[in-house]
Amino acid sequence: MKKILFLFLALIFSSSAFSYVDLNLSYTYSISKVDGVETDLNPDPGAARTTTVGYVLNWAWFMWEYTALELNYSQTTQTLLDDREVNIEDAEGNPFTIIEQENTVITQVSGVGIRQAFAGRKSRIVPTLAIGYAKYTTSGTKRYKFDSNGTKFEFEEEQDKEIFSSSYASFSLRFKISQLMGLTVAAKTVMPDFDTSAAENNMTYSAGLSWMF
Repeated sequence: MKKILFLFLALIFSSSAFSYVDLNLSYTYSISKVDGVETDLNPDPGAARTTTVGYVLNWAWFMWEYTALELNYSQTTQTLLDDREVNIEDAEGNPFTIIEQENTVITQVSGVGIRQAFAGRKSRIVPTLAIGYAKYTTSGTKRYKFDSNGTKFEFEEEQDKEIFSSSYASFSLRFKISQLMGLTVAAKTVMPDFDTSAAENNMTYSAGLSWMF
């Protein structure tokens, strides 16, 4: 055991000439809106608005010139607010109206993996590829507003938190701004339960500043 520890420390210190940290912070914010269909009977049909807010933190320790240990964390909150009225009936056939519904989904991903760079840290453009293990967590709430013959009431339901052992893969490009600062754009996919067929369903695109020190 001592020999293994000694060998590991020797490898680290032997690569001290290349040892540095790459820290990347990214933030995302987007809004999309779909208007309802306006008619003579419904001149104010409402709209469905989706708001997405998220941030990404990546920390990579380059123990060798092109290879690093990577730790990352991201959180995304997506909220759908739909005030397009919907007329429906309950189980007994009584009519009522859904005035508004709001769905919120919170996704958290924390991962550890290996990052491989394909250019030196002083290059103007540094492409990298990272793969590793991730813990994928989802949670959220659903809220509804109803109108039944002029009586308004609300109903809220909290979704169970789900946690998946997962794998992740990401590709990034770092554009050098100064000796220490850069602009990094990245695409990342998370595969819950290591299901590669779900890769395209969990894609995240980000852009932010990075620092090397």
